[in-house]
Amino acid sequence: MYKFLRWDKLSFVLAIILYLLIFFIRYEQGGWDINLDLFPQIRNNLDQRISQLLPSPQAELLSGILLGNKKNLPGELKLALRDSSTLHIVVVSGQNLSMVAGFFLLLSGLIKRRIAMTFSLLAIVLYTLLTGVQVPVLRAAVMAILAFYAEAVGRQRDGVWVLIVTAGLMLLVNPNWTADLSFQLSFLATLGIITIAPAFERALKFLPAFLRQDLAVTTGAQLMVMPIIIQNFHQLSIVGIFANLLVGWTIPFIMILGVLTLVLGSIVSLATNVFLTYFIYLVHFFASLPFAWEYVGEQVWIVWVGYYMILAGILLTLNKIPNKN
Repeated sequence: MYKFLRWDKLSFVLAIILYLLIFFIRYEQGGWDINLDLFPQIRNNLDQRISQLLPSPQAELLSGILLGNKKNLPGELKLALRDSSTLHIVVVSGQNLSMVAGFFLLLSGLIKRRIAMTFSLLAIVLYTLLTGVQVPVLRAAVMAILAFYAEAVGRQRDGVWVLIVTAGLMLLVNPNWTADLSFQLSFLATLGIITIAPAFERALKFLPAFLRQDLAVTTGAQLMVMPIIIQNFHQLSIVGIFANLLVGWTIPFIMILGVLTLVLGSIVSLATNVFLTYFIYLVHFFASLPFAWEYVGEQVWIVWVGYYMILAGILLTLNKIPNKN
């Protein structure tokens, strides 16, 4: 048995060395740039339909969240999204996909696990198609489908490893994706949902199930991506956590109602407009606060290593909380 364990560890080390060798070879080759925007005209038609059914800037916001069309967002709203640390919500990074799929997955506490997993997979496929099968979302879809499947069948640890292996294989396709913001957000948001969200949900048993699940998914994703957002936008949003908690829970509902609005028209558009108006009001409110954000210069990598180590310690503590039904 001891010899087997030694050989198993040796095989693992050799596999890592082989992977790094292939990775650097692929890095020198420049990787493979993929262009899979398959449905630009259909997406433009859907964008026009949203504009007909909803007022501005609600229409532009829904188009950004649902279709990834952020170029038409009003300048004032863009600044408010940046200052409240919610801009990533309307970027096609796959984080929204992860949050929606994670929302359905956590419903396994209320409905059958297979049904929750089916809803998660349908949400992933539908969102990928709506955004035109763009590479950032496709990458996130592959990672989320495999990782959430392992999570849905009750193998959370396997879900983490599946996510890591999948991301690793993707980087062999194009090693330059390591510096791609959307890839980083997709990976970390999915990792946060399958590791942090369940622990937070257990710790928040005193809250109603509906609120607890939304809060867990939003917090899990936000805590993991916060260093990436700070490092790229050089802003530490003092109100970011609160803003994301208060508006992040609306994303699954906005996306679901948004799809229904495209299908059913004005019958559902009023409900969609309510959620969007709530989102916009809170974003502007938090961004208008005098202490909304502080400038943060370039940080050395050790700072973020320390952040994730602290986060890991908190997660280990939360995992020790007994799961009392």
